[in-house]
Amino acid sequence: MKATSKISILTLSLFSLLYCSRIERETMPVPTDGTMVKMGEEEEGEEIGKRDAWLELIHSAGPGVNWRQIEYDNRLAKVRARLDGSRGDCTGGSEVFAEGAFSGQWLERGSINNAGSVFDTEYDPDADMIWLVSAGGTIWNSDAFGSTWQVVNQDYQFSPGVLKFVPHDGARRLLALADRIPHYSDDDGQTWTAATGIQHTDGWGNVYSPVVLTGDDHDWYLFAKPSYWEQVKLYKSADLGENFQPIKTMYSHEFERFALCQPHHSQKLYLAEKDDDNKAKFYRMDLAADTLIPLPTASDLYFNEARTNLIGWQDPDNGDLRLLCYVRDGDVNTVYRSDDEGLHWNELGDLPEGPWEVGVFISPSNPDLMLMGAVDCFRSLDGGLNWQRVNNWWEYYDNINGKLHADMMHFSEFQTPNGTAFQLISNHGGLNISYDGMNSVNNLGQEGLNVSQYYTVRTDPTNPDFVYAGSQDQGFQRSAGFETGQPGSEWFEQVISGDYAHIVFSNGGASLWTVYPGGWVSHYADPQNQYLTGSYDLESENESVWLPPLMPSPFSGENAVYMAGGNIEGGPGSYLIRLEAQGDQVIPSQIDYDFKAESGGEVSALATAPGDSSRWYVATTNGRFFYSKDAGESWEQTLNFIPEGHYLYGQAIYVSKKNPNVVYFGGSGYSNSPVYRSLNGGKNFLPVSFGLPATTVFELAANEDESMIFAATEAGPYVYVLAKNHWYDLSGSCAPTQTYWSVEYLEASRTVRFGTYGRGIWDFQFDPDVATNDKPELAPVGLNVSPNPTSGAFRLEVNRVGERPLPAMLYDAGGKLVKKWSFQAVPGAPFAKDLDIAELPSGIYYITVENDGRKESAKLIKQ
Repeated sequence: MKATSKISILTLSLFSLLYCSRIERETMPVPTDGTMVKMGEEEEGEEIGKRDAWLELIHSAGPGVNWRQIEYDNRLAKVRARLDGSRGDCTGGSEVFAEGAFSGQWLERGSINNAGSVFDTEYDPDADMIWLVSAGGTIWNSDAFGSTWQVVNQDYQFSPGVLKFVPHDGARRLLALADRIPHYSDDDGQTWTAATGIQHTDGWGNVYSPVVLTGDDHDWYLFAKPSYWEQVKLYKSADLGENFQPIKTMYSHEFERFALCQPHHSQKLYLAEKDDDNKAKFYRMDLAADTLIPLPTASDLYFNEARTNLIGWQDPDNGDLRLLCYVRDGDVNTVYRSDDEGLHWNELGDLPEGPWEVGVFISPSNPDLMLMGAVDCFRSLDGGLNWQRVNNWWEYYDNINGKLHADMMHFSEFQTPNGTAFQLISNHGGLNISYDGMNSVNNLGQEGLNVSQYYTVRTDPTNPDFVYAGSQDQGFQRSAGFETGQPGSEWFEQVISGDYAHIVFSNGGASLWTVYPGGWVSHYADPQNQYLTGSYDLESENESVWLPPLMPSPFSGENAVYMAGGNIEGGPGSYLIRLEAQGDQVIPSQIDYDFKAESGGEVSALATAPGDSSRWYVATTNGRFFYSKDAGESWEQTLNFIPEGHYLYGQAIYVSKKNPNVVYFGGSGYSNSPVYRSLNGGKNFLPVSFGLPATTVFELAANEDESMIFAATEAGPYVYVLAKNHWYDLSGSCAPTQTYWSVEYLEASRTVRFGTYGRGIWDFQFDPDVATNDKPELAPVGLNVSPNPTSGAFRLEVNRVGERPLPAMLYDAGGKLVKKWSFQAVPGAPFAKDLDIAELPSGIYYITVENDGRKESAKLIKQ
């Protein structure tokens, strides 16, 4: 996207389109109101690949270490900690944290109006409720008008692919995917159990093309593989998602060579396959025998570069079946149709663009209505012969309610109780609904669907009423009235479309800078009121950091920032690039030190000491750390990250305000500590990770006296209490289970402000007595189990028992409660009990003990 994109600004007055021009990296006259539209921001395949590669790099881990599985286990630990029934209800007031060290409460702050991306949808006709899975992994529901959005479950991170109600024991069961594993819930999404039979051993393991059959049995079919090179297998669950069994090993390890399809109104299941010659093959599943029956074909059809695909529709009156697919030859995507179960395929016509993974959709109520998704949505009213664009993506900013946002994610259709069909269109701007076959659409996410995906959130240093956010797909945003408005989620104005991160301030806090993927940096001379003043676009060879970080110049009075390069000369290397605002121009220069040549990695984090402008620090993508005592004139490398830093992606640097020699360094922590600390200005570092799970740290901040360090991590919000030398989970019973990308501390309001990637902004507010030391601290549970692993018998030990009965719960690896005990023990004394789980199958379990209001868990392995 960066290498070929062009931008222009659509001047919108009261959301009216006044001007549009594609010009190379230049801006048109500043709008008086509305949103700047950045042309060329479509997520082309190359750009999606760059972002995915960057995210994998951020989560660097050693060979055989599956960081996704580690984060899944981290989330399960939070689920177990919340099994007291509190599920994100933020009306309960303050909670006590860090073994009684402080108390505070969580507040959700928005955005309330700029919905982010959503995926699968489901409809409950009895209640007239729409359900969906957001890109951040939260399940939501609302009435059909989009006016009552509420969280169903934010304790897991649900994956795209399935969200479906099926009948079960006189009630209903909800099926979904969580962290790429099938799950089911029998209480409308409040608690979940993982299916057995499918597991992943690396980050490439996944499930693909899931189909839950309609009819009496609701068998669930899908493809899955545990690791990248494993051959894909076809799995089936005959018990509504509780267990999966492999029924067929496919010939390839590539998911996109296979697809499942149950045509609308049909009780048949079809499988499409692309062989090594890219030839299309089709099968019908014998549902009783679980075997594939090859379908004969009279002429060869080749998918070529297209991912394998198949959709279908069966006439509910006469049983006539039509199957459709598309093939790709170069840039041409052609639709074919078969009316004889694949024997003959007739060419219909060409698609206007290549479909994204959302593919092509056929309406169950009207087979002539078809939809195709890419950046824009296209529709056909004649069964695939001709296609029309529903709207250009940039038209959304002129008519947010009546136009589709960019980037189609999912299509579905349902019927109201009175038989009215409607389509739901999931995209990167939320959810739209159409009751007239896409002649018109309405935006259901204009208020209350709080699924903003933020990379960076920053409060204006000159006026805390103004808060800015850099988002995925919903642009650079600002809000006014954060401190003077009503408590709760705030409305945000989208200043310019696109993806933005790393918001920093210069010129005494008066100017703002932010960065777009690939190194397009924009400068705002008056961020509270105006639009961008100037910009600079980096074009060079070594730019694996998709969103390169920025830092403000440490020299007072300078209207300049530094960016992680890249090379302003366009060649190889990774340099610190200085960008200075001069009027409406941004003037680049760079420090003559190539970090890539010195370390083998690219600059991924940078910081200066707040109290000493000569002390600079830099980290790289391969875990190397550099420090300078002369404002970047010369550099030295920290020796203790050579070569151990290979699996540490340096993401976060915090330098003490009180002592420039105290430096915290965080990043990917799956094969090493997630956080390190130096007490000698970066010469040496020691791990500081007690209490912090294996995770990736995205940003660090500190309170006013630096007695607490706050971390925004993949596993959630954490706080390091210096006096205890211990990290503590800051989630409590309220904060959503999300990726936390950014964190800042606001001294005036004693607030820790986090930006999440899927649930917007969340504030943690300390209670007024946070600094007092007269609170009674909760004694640690002191839980121990031995032997571990065990064949069945083990001993449970607790150091000191409180005044209450001692409950203990045992959960399996999927979070399901499998055993529960309650012990009477002597208060104040140690406790020990011999237990046995010989009857349970081998595997990983977690035992949780609650002692006087404090919970502690331990992993227990049953051999």
